[in-house]
Amino acid sequence: MGMAVGTKRPVTDINVTPLIDVVLVLLIIFMVLTPLAEKQMFTRVPEFEPPNQVVPPDSVPPDQTVLTLKADGRVMLNRQEMTLDQAAVLLAPLYKDRMSKVLFFNAEDGAKYGLAVKALDAAHAAGVNTIGMMTDAPSFGLPAAAAPAEGAPAPAPAQ
Repeated sequence: MGMAVGTKRPVTDINVTPLIDVVLVLLIIFMVLTPLAEKQMFTRVPEFEPPNQVVPPDSVPPDQTVLTLKADGRVMLNRQEMTLDQAAVLLAPLYKDRMSKVLFFNAEDGAKYGLAVKALDAAHAAGVNTIGMMTDAPSFGLPAAAAPAEGAPAPAPAQ
């Protein structure tokens, strides 16, 4: 505490000068660091395809490989049923000299997660370095039960 000039009473006012100095230093630090904290992560998002342009799995080009995992644990490599070990043996020479090492992976909804990871690990060990995940066609926000059936009459407009 300080003493007022000419009196013996202590000064009871708070000295705010150090507080203002600290606030200004913090303001400068935040002004300098804020532009540096803005980090951008670029993501390649697939383009939207209208539902009438969905490519069925039967029309896959011959140079592409599709590994399908069924719900009961069966594995299919380009529509040929086999075991996971047989598929891994067939994938190794197939991807050895290939420039594009892309494999398309399709798993049914009921397939076990552990088996899917095993299949992906086997494909990676065979030389695959890019895996494209195949998914079902989008329902555009409608649950499967709410989607109108083909040939069903359209609902009447609300009045």
